[in-house]
Amino acid sequence: MKSLSILAFLFLTSSFVFATPNCQNKYEVFDQLAVQTILSGTDCFVSLDPRNTNNLIYRSFLFDDSGLFMIFNSLGNGPESESTGAREFYFFPRQVNEVSYQYDAPSQRLSVKTPSGKIFVFNTEKAILVSASNSTLAIDYDVNGKNKGGIEFLKNDGLYLDLGFTLAQSPSQNPNRKVTFKDSQQNSCVVKNSDVFRYTVDQDAIFQYNDIQLKKFLKNACPMLKL
Repeated sequence: MKSLSILAFLFLTSSFVFATPNCQNKYEVFDQLAVQTILSGTDCFVSLDPRNTNNLIYRSFLFDDSGLFMIFNSLGNGPESESTGAREFYFFPRQVNEVSYQYDAPSQRLSVKTPSGKIFVFNTEKAILVSASNSTLAIDYDVNGKNKGGIEFLKNDGLYLDLGFTLAQSPSQNPNRKVTFKDSQQNSCVVKNSDVFRYTVDQDAIFQYNDIQLKKFLKNACPMLKL
């Protein structure tokens, strides 16, 4: 059994401090999708995992109050350096402030509302992502290590950060890794993880800016972006 799972990744990527008054630890199952809400300190996480994990080949998802959307890939048996990986995105601004979800039984759809207000819709019978509001997605449902997590945002209505895909660790863990901000016009700006994350002694990555601070940073570092 792999020791590295989406829950292990969860504690490698922490958020800027947000108030989470309605976040409570709970576990629910909707058709073939298991949903877990975790309150860790002041951070609220929602993980979505398929119930069928035969051969350890599957895709899970994680959201948190800092705007994180993580796609975790389990690629089968083998060393963790080859058989686990993750893709990470952050969406801004974080106006709603608390991640939440709703289930519609007749349509077998679970909707996750993120801090930016973006809504991700999942098919609970197939345990797959089907859409994200005000975004155009390219989704490869084949779980493998060559499609960068299997989900690409071709268009999006606002600012987001794409940290890319890495094997065996969260993309935010490497301070020197280059990551890309994109705006609604698909203008892009490359920065280092260390520009937007601070790191604990255990190399946990913590997104260091609130929205006002981030806008100030980007005005200086990325003047080509539409904020």
